[in-house]
Amino acid sequence: MHRPFQNDNRAPVRIQVECRAGGPSFSAESVNISRGGVFLQTEFLLPAGRTLQLIFSLSDGPRVSAHGRVAWTRPPGDPQGPAGMGIEFERIAPEILRVIEEILEKEPTSGRRS
Repeated sequence: MHRPFQNDNRAPVRIQVECRAGGPSFSAESVNISRGGVFLQTEFLLPAGRTLQLIFSLSDGPRVSAHGRVAWTRPPGDPQGPAGMGIEFERIAPEILRVIEEILEKEPTSGRRS
């Protein structure tokens, strides 16, 4: 399965993310973040290609909104790591990207997906 942002540098970031995908919203915890997207740890998996709105706060800042799509999923029990979804950002404000870049500069990064 093609994962377009799998080689982006990512930083471990644990934040609560509110997800809205056209039905009831749900909350998930991020595991890591990159310029290209975020990995959300959850057993509530949406199908690949599904678009959603993400609402979250970074670095004690205000709540912000970004739009993304499910790029890939990992089911519960997968030996590669926790269940969840890789979300690729589709629309994200430049100021949010700047905060993500600051986080990436401060934190140890890894080319691994989680």
